[in-house]
Amino acid sequence: MDVPPRPVRFGIFEVDLASGELRKQGVRIKLQEQPFQALVALIERPREVLTREDLQRRLWPEGTNVDFDRGLNKAINRLREALGDEADNPRFIETLPQRGYRFLAQVETTLAAPPLPETAQSPTGIPVMKRRDLIAIAGGLSATPILFLGYRLLQPESIVVLPLENVSGDPAQDYFSDGMTDELIGELAQIGSLRVISRTSIMQYKGGARKSLPAIARELNVDAIVEGTVAQSGQRVRVTAQLIRAQDDRHLLSEKYERNLADVLTLQGELARAIAARIQIKLADQQRISPAPARQINPQAHETFLRGNFFLHQGISGIAKSIEFFTQAIKIDPSQADAYVGLGEALCYARIFGFRPSAETYPEAGMAARKALEIDEYSARAHNVLADVKKGYDWRLADAESEYRRALELNPSHLLTRLWYAECLTRMGRYDAALEESARTLALDPVSPFSRSNRAMLLFRARRYDEAIQTSRQALDLDPSFVNALWWQALSLAGKRDFPKSIACLTKAIGMNDGPLFRALLGHVYGPAGDRLKALQILDELAAISKERFVSPVDFAIVYAGLGDADSTFHWLEKAYQARATRVHELHSPYFDNFRSDPRYVDLTRRVGLPL
Repeated sequence: MDVPPRPVRFGIFEVDLASGELRKQGVRIKLQEQPFQALVALIERPREVLTREDLQRRLWPEGTNVDFDRGLNKAINRLREALGDEADNPRFIETLPQRGYRFLAQVETTLAAPPLPETAQSPTGIPVMKRRDLIAIAGGLSATPILFLGYRLLQPESIVVLPLENVSGDPAQDYFSDGMTDELIGELAQIGSLRVISRTSIMQYKGGARKSLPAIARELNVDAIVEGTVAQSGQRVRVTAQLIRAQDDRHLLSEKYERNLADVLTLQGELARAIAARIQIKLADQQRISPAPARQINPQAHETFLRGNFFLHQGISGIAKSIEFFTQAIKIDPSQADAYVGLGEALCYARIFGFRPSAETYPEAGMAARKALEIDEYSARAHNVLADVKKGYDWRLADAESEYRRALELNPSHLLTRLWYAECLTRMGRYDAALEESARTLALDPVSPFSRSNRAMLLFRARRYDEAIQTSRQALDLDPSFVNALWWQALSLAGKRDFPKSIACLTKAIGMNDGPLFRALLGHVYGPAGDRLKALQILDELAAISKERFVSPVDFAIVYAGLGDADSTFHWLEKAYQARATRVHELHSPYFDNFRSDPRYVDLTRRVGLPL
């Protein structure tokens, strides 16, 4: 029967080697694992110099690549804080410059139990490392080395890649560092059991006075953090990255790479695999989808792709430019799968924001997605684009769901797939399933307005107006300029017949985005609010706009629906059907609830592939 080692005492402190606790006059003092291990190493050899190399071997397993100096300094500083010690006037831990540390206090003699066998079980049944108990510590007498009972490496279930810092000295190179961040997120997101925080939530931490890593970890609810730098100079790129455990700010990995720009995909793969290897050591049952083999790229094409990606993430204002850059990247290098995927996504957004008709954008997006899959069958983003085409253009919702599921198999943390899949589920009338999927997006995207605005849309479609209003407000608290949140807030207020507040929201939205969509929504609300003349005026404005740019037939139908004009509503819905306008699937939305008993509603619902 094993007898646990008795506590080791110095001054008013005692170290419990069995439980891994530091106590002061019987009161437990919070101390992270790594500073505790440093303390154990020091009290094993009191009044002897323990070199920094000795501590490195003790605190980090063989083969670990970390910023050792920074990690050790943090561990010693935190240990000193716990002991109330000062570096300039030490009572316990003395620093010997360029050499190491010495423990100054006298340590009481402690007898230990015999060592455990090579393999032991913790009370929970989890195997622990071999323990060599402390034999004797007294004055200057050294002891048998200790391996801390139950020592376990990082076992994260979630990780965030903070925006890689552009250290090239040229702010115009931000698109490159942002692109490298996106691609590293994509690589890590292939680890099936790992929750990887989305780009939309991390970009607020870019530049400026950033919060501490533990504070960021708490906000995002993550176990591990990746941070680093990127510098591009001519045809060379240099990347540094650190993997840090969130709970104690411990550096577990530090990597530096310098490659030719043509080998940037290889560099990204190596870095992601290095991080994944550290993670997978701690997750025995982790399964990872292997990415397509890295290859040399055309630097000019890749740079053009990154510029397209940069504008894609600017939202409405950047869509047109992103399409230009993606198209140019494909012309330079037609074998670049990511450029086809980016083009496909941009075309889908052009449809969403009403820049171009669905009959134009969707066939092109579908071709781009299929070409990407010919090059890389494991592209989750390409499957997501293809799913959107099958949902919004082919009107084959079951096939779309299969594509979404395939995309999520390949990349469970891909936020856009989960957002679009949740929306698809509402078209199928599966509101509870849509909201369950939405909860997953909130875990991936906890501090940006995107996922909350999406959830507000789902709640609006489910006629849960109070919740939709509350969720829209949460999105607006995160970003008051996020216009889509005003969309769902306004319509949900109208659903509760609070027309003055709804009109105020939509008027504010038009001030941010003077396009046909928000004008149509305002016209829709004017109808039930009893202001018929203003609704008709909106119809005149939409007709005038349509002579200059594309206006969806659904926009006209929505205004007429608000006026209660069934004939005109179905006239424009039929035009939308003939044009294969994806928004004809909004038939199931509250806009058209007053017409559900009309035979034309049932007929059109069947023709566009929606459930009755």
